[in-house]
Amino acid sequence: MDHVMDAIGNPRPLPELVYDRLVEAICNGTLEPGERLTQEGVAAELDVSRLPVGQALKRLESEGFVCAAGRRGLKVAPLEARFVRELYEFRAGIDQIAAGLAAQSAAADTDERGAAILRDGWDAVAAHDVPALIGCDMAFHQLIYELAGNGMILDTMASHWNHTRRVMQHILGNNRNQEQVWHDHEAILSAVRQGDAEAAEAHARAHVERAAAWFEHAVARVPAVAGGGHPGD
Repeated sequence: MDHVMDAIGNPRPLPELVYDRLVEAICNGTLEPGERLTQEGVAAELDVSRLPVGQALKRLESEGFVCAAGRRGLKVAPLEARFVRELYEFRAGIDQIAAGLAAQSAAADTDERGAAILRDGWDAVAAHDVPALIGCDMAFHQLIYELAGNGMILDTMASHWNHTRRVMQHILGNNRNQEQVWHDHEAILSAVRQGDAEAAEAHARAHVERAAAWFEHAVARVPAVAGGGHPGD
């Protein structure tokens, strides 16, 4: 591999650190779909032993980020269209519920927190900074999930967020998509601020469904994005 992943120097358990570094590289596109991964190669790049790398790769495989590559070990799993469709169908329902709950119980600091996230998001749009856009998107949806006041929503969506980040790498390369994402966020937050649960739910669901359609279009243009294994298969 000829990528840039810094050597690890942190007292946290090494398998966790290796996992974090690898999943970040997969989600931000440093490690591309189909790229082969070996314990030896990852261990050398991160300057750690093979054992924690093997543990991290096993976890990544169970979560669908890497998959078998025949006798050649493992490879970065492709984004399979069926999996993405199911993920976004699930997200559409959860985000709709979360936005409605948030509108019913928005905290007093919603305006300040939401405005700051929107401002950062639009700055990222102006800079065409995809990593920053993904970070701001995560912050926005985290705010809505927190405002919903439902711990199960927070925990469930946290477990799926890295797969969503991978999808966003493909759909946010289009500048028109970048702008629409933040127009959607403005509409969702406005409805939440006004306590309009029905409108918040409608905007949230439309937002997720629009993103799913963008990914399907990206797959149609670049078939190599999909195919191969289904996460978890």
